[in-house]
Amino acid sequence: MNTNAWVGEIGAPLIVAVGLLTCFLGYRLLKLTLGIMGSVAGASGGWAVGLSLEPGNSGIALVGAVIGAVIGAVLYIWLFYLGIFLLGASAGSVVVAAFSNLAGYQPQPIPLLAVAIVFGVLALVMQKVMIIVSTAFVGSYLVMAGLIQLLGGPQNHSPLWFNHARLASAGSWGYVALAFWLILGLAGVSFQTRAHRTKDQAARDKAAAA
Repeated sequence: MNTNAWVGEIGAPLIVAVGLLTCFLGYRLLKLTLGIMGSVAGASGGWAVGLSLEPGNSGIALVGAVIGAVIGAVLYIWLFYLGIFLLGASAGSVVVAAFSNLAGYQPQPIPLLAVAIVFGVLALVMQKVMIIVSTAFVGSYLVMAGLIQLLGGPQNHSPLWFNHARLASAGSWGYVALAFWLILGLAGVSFQTRAHRTKDQAARDKAAAA
């Protein structure tokens, strides 16, 4: 089994599990969520760097991904507010990529960066709301990307919605993926909001009883 196939078979179920955890428990397990998001971001960056250093060498890319994942997790947790900003920025990037996919275009760097910065700043200003929204929709993106990897095989490891070739070949499945992302993301927002309200209510009842 080559490295690409191994990455696809092992990585996709892990991405789905991480996505579900982030989507529905992102705010409650915030530090863990930041560590997970840092790992994902770092792994993606490390994979890209590895392939740029040794094109076609998946082994080097895998080593880069592991190193990037460790560095990303440490930075996201250690630099808490940076992690919050990057969490929001990640959500902004996914939103731009999703709606660019819906319009049939590859995401452009300037709008992608601008929206990512806006979402990152909003995450710092409105932490509770934006953390819930960001984790729900980033988590649903990870679930969807992992499921597509499982169903479609490990032929293409470029991030879904961020690669023009994948956009062109997705066909009607692109719309299915977009609908799935929206529905699961909204379900994650609803679940986390209700759980947070229940926790706050329990805390108020306990304080009143005391």
